[in-house]
Amino acid sequence: MKKILIPFFSLVLVFSLLVSVTGTAAALPPPPPPPATPDLPEPVVTPVSGDMEFTTEFIPIVQFPGTTEFNQMLVPVGFPAGEAQFEGDGVIVTGMDSGKATACFYITGTQYGWGGKVGLWDGTKWVKLATTITPIEESNKSLACATITGDGTYAFIRYVVNASLLPVVSKPNCGTLGGIIILSISNSSGDGGLTWFNFGGTFSQNPNSWVSYRIINATPGITGDLFAQVPSDASGNFNFLAYDWYMPYGGYFTLHVETPYCFIDLMLGDDS
Repeated sequence: MKKILIPFFSLVLVFSLLVSVTGTAAALPPPPPPPATPDLPEPVVTPVSGDMEFTTEFIPIVQFPGTTEFNQMLVPVGFPAGEAQFEGDGVIVTGMDSGKATACFYITGTQYGWGGKVGLWDGTKWVKLATTITPIEESNKSLACATITGDGTYAFIRYVVNASLLPVVSKPNCGTLGGIIILSISNSSGDGGLTWFNFGGTFSQNPNSWVSYRIINATPGITGDLFAQVPSDASGNFNFLAYDWYMPYGGYFTLHVETPYCFIDLMLGDDS
């Protein structure tokens, strides 16, 4: 196993400490507000077989079971922090004792890499159901539909399914903002390539926020967790211990790291 402390960040660390001593470190802008949920039509539940009559009640996200707070949003429990969120109202189905129905939710953002699943709250966790997403012609919305087989609380759980389609937001390089920046990552050799893992670090100017990474500009054959987002603690520390990716020998990629305020790009490969 090889653990790498990125040399670039050693230089940034020295520079940043000097800046903080002289008192000229750049101030961060305020964090961006959570994304607003657009006005969406209510979910549609259509009987298919069995009980043809049942009751549906629409509920807003603030009334959902199984939620926790992240970045000023209520998000579903049971997912890595920052990975998943709700979109639109949910629906409570009662009186469906047998048969099947289709629950469809209006969603947005599929053209920008967002997708997800219809979720059923089973009392302890959100169960993701097999979901078909169909764009609506001449609209920025899509329909996400799943087959349901009984009573329960249903909601659409959205997350990024294609990071390459995400909009590119202009941000400064993190190295220009001052503060302490340290990053480290490990890799191990085997099965004809390198497995990269244990990525983490510190952005002292980004406490109690989020950090994401995305694998871009990669040679063919790189597989695994190519996008992830995690929270940072009160000191700006973060880690991606639950995530890894595999790269065949001779490959390379760019590790694109973002916070709400800035980004860093790192070229990594066999000789890193």
